Amino acid sequence: MSHDPPPELRVGDLTLSFGGVTALDRVSLTVAPGEICGLIGPNGAGKTTLFNCVTRLYRPDSGTIAFAGHDLLRTRPDRIVRLGIARTFQNLALFPSLTVLENTLLGAHSRDGSGFTASLLGLPATRSAHRRLTTEAREILADLGLSDVADQPAAGLPFGTLKRVELARALAGHPRLLLLDEPAGGLTHAEVDELGELILRLRAERGLGALLVEHHMGLVMGISDHVVAMESGREIADGTPEDVRADERVLAAYLGRTA
Repeated sequence: MSHDPPPELRVGDLTLSFGGVTALDRVSLTVAPGEICGLIGPNGAGKTTLFNCVTRLYRPDSGTIAFAGHDLLRTRPDRIVRLGIARTFQNLALFPSLTVLENTLLGAHSRDGSGFTASLLGLPATRSAHRRLTTEAREILADLGLSDVADQPAAGLPFGTLKRVELARALAGHPRLLLLDEPAGGLTHAEVDELGELILRLRAERGLGALLVEHHMGLVMGISDHVVAMESGREIADGTPEDVRADERVLAAYLGRTA
């Protein structure tokens, strides 16, 4: 009998259509605690749509999504982050006029709710909480090598730096699972290598799992414990990086096109 721990994230037979077009067609995957799962496929395969279902931006037509035993389809969207799920976005979702520190603090809002909002208004009862969150945010920025830009506005900072700021904001929510939507997009080769090392370090130090949507095959295959490949809203392969890389359906659908 297997005594493996239950999966942290379990997606079952997820289906979603937009205007008669099937975006997800009975997609299933699991991400175990502390596991890095790569999600690959050509543009339009349904990868970001799957992310948007997990974070409740979209509601699927059918299927199940569970995280740590919670039914996410019965969980209010604003509660998803409090359960321990945080995401980054394909297109940066930072506030340019806010400082790097302030953008990072917005991630803490997910677990401190109205207390953080009240602290921004200067209410006395929340000032100590705000100081604590600020100290934590500065520690995260230091961990990601961002201390020197903490008090600078996000506007005008290099793209690679902004990608790390978005990751800092996600970490401020104390997640157990990171949903990373094309984190290597727009980065240099050196920055991609640094990103891979950073994700592995965060997993080792914080016990984080990650679901990684990415077109950069070197990154996905280099750091993922297992890889799920999609095409046209369907899952076509799920296995080790080596197995998926060699799968004929994957080669035909995706890897072969970019070779």
